Amino acid sequence: MENILTVDARGLSCPQPVLETKRIIDEQLSDHFRVLVDTETSRENVSRFARNKGFHVEIRENGQEQFEVDIRRTEAGSEPQAQEPLVPCPVPETSAQSRNVVYVANNCMGRGDDELGQKLMRGFLRTWIDMEPKPWRMIFINSGVRLTTIDDESVEAVSMLEERGVEVLSCGTCLQFFGLEDKLRVGKVTNMYEVIESMNSATKVISVD
Repeated sequence: MENILTVDARGLSCPQPVLETKRIIDEQLSDHFRVLVDTETSRENVSRFARNKGFHVEIRENGQEQFEVDIRRTEAGSEPQAQEPLVPCPVPETSAQSRNVVYVANNCMGRGDDELGQKLMRGFLRTWIDMEPKPWRMIFINSGVRLTTIDDESVEAVSMLEERGVEVLSCGTCLQFFGLEDKLRVGKVTNMYEVIESMNSATKVISVD
């Protein structure tokens, strides 16, 4: 019996199931694998992405909102002539105000003295704990990832924001660049695909500079 790699992407928000599928294909982990999803959007996007990469796809429904996407590399391995566009990720059912994205591209706030800038950034994060509305997501890019890894005061503040419902995303490439891959203490790792999806879905993008 063939031992088929199975990826359980149930419970993952869009576009994470597609990103998991992309990882397996890009890293050539398997020519035949299954992805379990629990939304029609994820089922459709995983299927379309795999077909766009030249894979054969079969879908099995295992109950209400429970799908198994079977993905197998074709012998020819050729990509289809027409690429299927992915379905837009659904915007969370929250108020427009709560879909603000905060984009943090530095561990300092403002330009001038770095020590002052770091102090201001910590104060900025702490102050927002009790402010409304809370951001929908906070994205940490470049040296901003230090705020979710090695800066104890900032990690504490960001953790409290996460407890209050804010999604916290840190750039995986940035973590790797600074040697912080194994030091992430709050939130999850993200990539440019999800960053762009977040900005496209946001009502407002607030850049902290």
